[in-house]
Amino acid sequence: MPTAVLDWEAFLRAAVHSSLPEVNLAELKPGDRLSVFTAKTCYILEITASPQAELSTNRPDRPCGPVQLNGCTYGASATIKPDRLFCGGNLEFVVRSDRAHFTTTTILALQLVQATSNRELL
Repeated sequence: MPTAVLDWEAFLRAAVHSSLPEVNLAELKPGDRLSVFTAKTCYILEITASPQAELSTNRPDRPCGPVQLNGCTYGASATIKPDRLFCGGNLEFVVRSDRAHFTTTTILALQLVQATSNRELL
């Protein structure tokens, strides 16, 4: 078997059995803020209506604005785990204004800050 196939299979096995953080995009609510950290970029996603978000980054050469979140790809492959983000994978999203697809480099960390509705404070 080619080495690339074995590496891909090993990556999938490790990802399935790891205890690394994972976010279910379907569970995100409007107002939630998800930060996705890669080696050189921080992607800030303000959830507007899951799986849609307003994207901003710490770099001017990255896309920003309304996006649709597709999920996480495994390594350099096109195989995707839809509606999930996890460390070790790559965020895949579509910029809604021009339908351009983007895939980030490897996710190193995820941070989720959930919005609190006024009803919960009562």
